[in-house]
Amino acid sequence: MGLLDPVCNNYIDIYTGSMTPWTIGLAIIDVLKSNHVFENGDFSRWVDSKSGYRQIALDDGSEWVVRKSVEKERYIHLHPAHTGQHSIRFKGSTLKTAYLFKSRFSDREESLSLEKVNQVRLRIGLSPVKKLDRNRGILNCFDKFFVSTELNPPINN
Repeated sequence: MGLLDPVCNNYIDIYTGSMTPWTIGLAIIDVLKSNHVFENGDFSRWVDSKSGYRQIALDDGSEWVVRKSVEKERYIHLHPAHTGQHSIRFKGSTLKTAYLFKSRFSDREESLSLEKVNQVRLRIGLSPVKKLDRNRGILNCFDKFFVSTELNPPINN
């Protein structure tokens, strides 16, 4: 599976806004510096005073969670908050299934059928699903990443 090997099956929050990773990093640094908590020791005390993490809102409406990293020099761990305006949340297993379906069937117009989705899931060691729902889970994830809303493929349950 390669690229998705490190993705666990827990929930994953994905940023969908227009800021680049570089501009997000600069904006977070600006917030930390303006609060005088950018240096490692100050940052550690700041996040430790609130259960080990803090939430930061950026100008685009996105929200980010910062906590201490295990790395010494890169001591700030950052990820999108699931409450943010530009965040979507999926289970890792859902993201893996949608991505693998797309990669396996990308060379042809393939409808998302329950049978084909379960073939993909079994291939990566996940249990089959009982049904597909356009508004939830695998189909929702697939639509968000790979399908224009006007071009949704038919669902074959």
